[in-house]
Amino acid sequence: METVSTLAHLSHFVIADLTDAKSVLQELQAIVPHNPSVPVQPLLLASQEEPGMFDFTRSFPWVLETYRYHSPDEVLASLEQIITRADKARARSGMGTT
Repeated sequence: METVSTLAHLSHFVIADLTDAKSVLQELQAIVPHNPSVPVQPLLLASQEEPGMFDFTRSFPWVLETYRYHSPDEVLASLEQIITRADKARARSGMGTT
């Protein structure tokens, strides 16, 4: 958990896949409240619902709308778009870009 928190603090943004999430929810709860300059882009398989525990994390304005995908190939094909979206959120926060 400490390593993930340190990396998040040093990052320009975080991309977190919530699909079948277990520890990622706990990690997000630990990093999101303390890193308002680090946008979080959640990903989720389109056939799944957001985990109930994600409600707390979602309440922070620097958590972006969940990107839903249908296959890993779709995520790979859209990765540039996903990164650009997160990077633009970082720029809007006044913290600069990568």
